[in-house]
Amino acid sequence: MSSNKETIGKTLGVVVGLCLVCAVLVSTAAVQLRPLQDINKAIDVQTNILAAAGIEVKDGADISAVFGENVEAKVVNMETGKFVDTDPNSFDFEKSKFDTKISFKLDKQTDIAGIQRMTKESPVYFAKENGKISTIILPVQGYGLWGVMFGFIALDVDTTTVKNINFYKHNETPGLGGEIQNPKWVSTWAGKQLPVDVLKGYTGNDVNKLDGLSGA
Repeated sequence: MSSNKETIGKTLGVVVGLCLVCAVLVSTAAVQLRPLQDINKAIDVQTNILAAAGIEVKDGADISAVFGENVEAKVVNMETGKFVDTDPNSFDFEKSKFDTKISFKLDKQTDIAGIQRMTKESPVYFAKENGKISTIILPVQGYGLWGVMFGFIALDVDTTTVKNINFYKHNETPGLGGEIQNPKWVSTWAGKQLPVDVLKGYTGNDVNKLDGLSGA
């Protein structure tokens, strides 16, 4: 009887010890890899901003270098419309929307797009050619059928003409809401004038109207 108890005790000891070792290894790996993950996340954001701006990036090119040479980032206070000294690289697009410390709830009359919350500050990106601003890139986000969609919209210097739009993260269904990444649909945004009304089945040429997608 005592022999069985010792066996069970040893087994449990091994299991607990193994779990502790695995937990320590996973925690250590997470801490050690976090700086690399942050760098990769920043590069991914820069890649999508460059894509929205229509700036070609050659294979193997240093994304951060290309971004630094062609794009200037600033942060604007959404309530005052003025630039602030906040580091644009510190902005987390996926967390900021739900962080009550850095966002505020919109009232129903103001919230015509149903985004519910707006960040108090937001980065703005200025793509330049020959030292002059050629494109203004703004982060955009909104609710699709299955969650929040994140992207960037590129505007001409007149601030009303759409040049491009690039959704880089979403949970929409392929073939339905997922068509927001279809180049054919994305191309329909070029030349549209803000504000844009998204309408189901629209096939006209009005610069302020656009065909929508199911679920997006």
